[in-house]
Amino acid sequence: MPEANIVVPGARPETSRKMAMLRILVVDPYPVTRMRLKDSLRSLEFVESVGEKSSQQGIVELLGDVPYSLVMVDEDLGNGDPYEVIKEIRRHPSGQKPMYMLIVSKLTEEVQRRSQELGVRGYLTKPYDLRSLEQAIKASVAPPSAPGPAAAPDALRETLGKLRQVSLFAGFSDPELVRLLKICRSRNLSAGELVFREGTKGDALYVVVAGTVDIKKKIGEEHRTLVSMNPGDCFGEMAIIDDSPRMADAIAAGKCSLIEVNASIVNNNEDIISLKLTRQIAILLAKKLRLQSQK
Repeated sequence: MPEANIVVPGARPETSRKMAMLRILVVDPYPVTRMRLKDSLRSLEFVESVGEKSSQQGIVELLGDVPYSLVMVDEDLGNGDPYEVIKEIRRHPSGQKPMYMLIVSKLTEEVQRRSQELGVRGYLTKPYDLRSLEQAIKASVAPPSAPGPAAAPDALRETLGKLRQVSLFAGFSDPELVRLLKICRSRNLSAGELVFREGTKGDALYVVVAGTVDIKKKIGEEHRTLVSMNPGDCFGEMAIIDDSPRMADAIAAGKCSLIEVNASIVNNNEDIISLKLTRQIAILLAKKLRLQSQK
């Protein structure tokens, strides 16, 4: 079965620059760890001042009053979801000015994917020392890396050509498709590997680039294949529209490559990519309903 060859333009390493004086806001619900971090930050020569919040309440108003350079958010916010907190803060004009850092116990691919979608560029992994803290801050406030050399024209053209065969991406310009590739996740699966399981929360939809994915459901004592998804097909979109659990299993029938479009990308109403995706999903669902009504 052919492998998918998805080409995304690369990026050059960041160049060094002199650190400006920083105002840093720490968001951590636990007084002991919050105080320890504040003391460590104040020992760094490029830190001008350090503020603190124990919860997300009032952060937007505070950012409107104080020009903080960096907001450090602990992943453990008690009852709060750090990704939703950052997303909500960044909806406001005052929340778009500072850079953001996530403080985590373990830096995983999932953490990086979810946080990068929100504009987070730096991470501080616990436990930390002064050196790792300084490096994390520098990574967070460094300017975006300069664009690298363009991808090979033929390879990029081939990739965009594959995407244009997918109805979900109809109407996208070349720059929009390239940016979509950068913010979405590519997944390469082996035969029998699970994409998602019935009953789990739906937080992404999928597009088959190469190979086949079987949608299966347990009926009685056996798992039956309801439908097979082939290159160009889209599945999993209903769960992210109505926030419902998955209605079936999705399993790779053989080697396959997918593009995973996270719900946060679809639901970002301030992005033209999101608006176009939402429209195409609505068209896709309408077509599926028409087909079902004709059966």
